[in-house]
Amino acid sequence: MLKQIGFVAPNEKMAIIAKRIFAKYGDEVLVETGSIDIGVEVAESLIKNGVKVVISRGGIAQLIRKRLKIPVIEVPITVEDIAEAILEASTAGKAIALVGFNNLFRGLKLLNPLLNINFEQVFIRSHEEIESEIIKLKQKGIDVIIGGEYQCKIADEQQLKSVLLKSGSKAIYHAYQEAKAILDTMMYERQKTEEIRAILDYTRAGYVAINKKGEITLINPAALKLNPYSNGEVLGKPLQEVYPGLMSLMDVLTSGKEHFQEIISIGTANVLCDQIALLSDQEVIGAVAVFQDIDAVQEAEHKIRNNFLAKGWYANYRLNDIKGESPAIKKSIQFAKMFSGTDSTVLITGESGVGKELFAQGIHNMSKRKNGPFVGVNCASLPESILESELFGYQEGAFTGAKKSGKPGLFEIAHNGTIFLDEISEIPLTLQGRLLRVLEEKRVMRLGSDKIIPIDTRIIAASNRNLATLVAEKKLREDLYFRLNVLRLHIPPLRERKEDIFPLASYFLEKSIKDKEIVFTESAIEALCEYVWPGNIRELRNLIERVAIMSVLEPVVSEKDIQNFLKENEPLLTCSTNNSFFSKPKINITKEEIAKSMRIAAGNKEQAARILGIHRSTLWRWLKKHQIDVEL
Repeated sequence: MLKQIGFVAPNEKMAIIAKRIFAKYGDEVLVETGSIDIGVEVAESLIKNGVKVVISRGGIAQLIRKRLKIPVIEVPITVEDIAEAILEASTAGKAIALVGFNNLFRGLKLLNPLLNINFEQVFIRSHEEIESEIIKLKQKGIDVIIGGEYQCKIADEQQLKSVLLKSGSKAIYHAYQEAKAILDTMMYERQKTEEIRAILDYTRAGYVAINKKGEITLINPAALKLNPYSNGEVLGKPLQEVYPGLMSLMDVLTSGKEHFQEIISIGTANVLCDQIALLSDQEVIGAVAVFQDIDAVQEAEHKIRNNFLAKGWYANYRLNDIKGESPAIKKSIQFAKMFSGTDSTVLITGESGVGKELFAQGIHNMSKRKNGPFVGVNCASLPESILESELFGYQEGAFTGAKKSGKPGLFEIAHNGTIFLDEISEIPLTLQGRLLRVLEEKRVMRLGSDKIIPIDTRIIAASNRNLATLVAEKKLREDLYFRLNVLRLHIPPLRERKEDIFPLASYFLEKSIKDKEIVFTESAIEALCEYVWPGNIRELRNLIERVAIMSVLEPVVSEKDIQNFLKENEPLLTCSTNNSFFSKPKINITKEEIAKSMRIAAGNKEQAARILGIHRSTLWRWLKKHQIDVEL
């Protein structure tokens, strides 16, 4: 491994001391000797060999720092080093001068009375000043010079005594520690820079940054692909010149207001763009645009969708797919759209066949979790033992027949998405407590494991039973009921929105047969509307599918045809169940009853039809048939 710290020692003696110190503390330093005349060249040689930080002393350190673009750590001169040199110099003469750079201690003249010497300090700014200052000192009567290698050399040439100012082991070690800290910081910053560069170079998103002048300061390859400059030389150029489609980024500079998910045009491409202000002490100093080609976004979403599709964890339907013009269904759709904007638990209630899962999928596809999985499970379709392992998963060896690798539960699979618990009322009491804990803590633990797995999953539950009644009957935990019943969405049965029946029938018919036109007679439409549909939309869809198949030879569907198709469902109209809302429509109505209802309703046919329990079109047909002239 290359050594990344270099030490330029002013003399061979210091080089030997330094090597001994560095060997003791890791041998991470490349040591070379270089006087003030060749110190810079020695440092250049170290840099070529991979050195990132240089240690040196005095004038050599200053020259390297001045001429080379590299961090330079200067070996400090300690009080002990100076005191030792002064004591040695005092044995050679009484007029002593310390010649050095500004990094030396000041105020050392205070030692004169204590040592009985004449001591002076001379501070120089460059090594070129050394010779002239020593000559001046000689003229003033100084006979001993303290300093570095170069100072001692000039003193010898001027026939003065000299003492080499040495650096002790502690000073060298201190410089090494400082150099190592700087190198660690440089390596950390370099790693972060490389990470950012890799992100910018390989991400599919384009990045363009500008300064306060609107000049481009940063751009990545993805952004360059969309710019009109063939050579890519855009740094420093005005934003308007390179990306006129991004000029709204200039507004971010002046207002500081950020924009997200805006569709703009860059060249021939449409992109989805975020524009962000760069702040320093609450002042806008620049702005960044982050954008992706819309085609690429759609492609990525398609891959995500295909991934979930392959595993079955996806939602097919949207709220816009729900058909109906009645006020009741419109109100339900309106509430569903409101609930889509939150992450709260939703409880969907309604009879079997009204489309509870359709609403659940629609809420998911309209929420911020739409790109996550939609996991649906029918709680009534699995026995208790299997339901527990399906919901919460299991570890290897949790039970006989468990997979060796274990298995994630449906709550884990639904992470960052939605889990739909259909027929929630059918979950056994023994599992309700565990389900409640998952709902409250947003954590799950697999069977046979003691590891807690955090999850971010939205819960949508559904039931065709009255949950409050089940709580009263001790079949459903009260705390679980209140935890589920945060947002309540009721889907009305088909018999309560008769104006939706024929539009739905037409929609299902169109989906069932496209190459042939099938016509319903007026009486057939009335029969559809008068029926109470115990199976709701599911029953209607199945009936229309049979109609489409059986009407291949005869394209006109009559009232009798509808009645024949519905005969098999008659037991549903008379059976008594806990959830029965059905009543057989009134068919045998006398002429007198019709006239009476019209008088009570003051001639209002719609109100009279409600009194009789029939459809308005049926009343109109009977009025015409019996030629009833009602005196109002």
